[in-house]
Amino acid sequence: MTIAPLRREVLVDADRTLAFAVFTQRIGAWWPVDVHSVHGAGATVVFDAEEVGGRLVESKAGADDAVWGTVTRWEPVDAVAFTWHPGQGPERASQVSVTFEDSGGKTLVRLEHTGWEAFGERAQEAREEYDHGWPVVLDAYAALAAA
Repeated sequence: MTIAPLRREVLVDADRTLAFAVFTQRIGAWWPVDVHSVHGAGATVVFDAEEVGGRLVESKAGADDAVWGTVTRWEPVDAVAFTWHPGQGPERASQVSVTFEDSGGKTLVRLEHTGWEAFGERAQEAREEYDHGWPVVLDAYAALAAA
């Protein structure tokens, strides 16, 4: 059974250059690690390289790094995409794609999360959890980008 992609969007009060930079270069400043991470409070999140093949990594003192995914598309200021498997191995990866579009002096940021089959028997449950989680994450991102 194929599960429909999860799509979310947020209008960010910033131009595309800033919106892309905040999403990628400052992810550790806006990602809510207290509630959406492997290691919890005190962890940091970074894209370890700004290119295809770079990784999205969570770090915390005293803990092993948690690789959340690998960049599959890097097109500043238009799009970034990555495999997605926080707390899991790459064989359990879904995919996330984020695009940045001009919208009257602001930026429309669209996120699409696919590949739910990677979650196995928990696929529908995982999609429902992310259906609630992505809005929290994107709201935090939009707030920092506008600041």
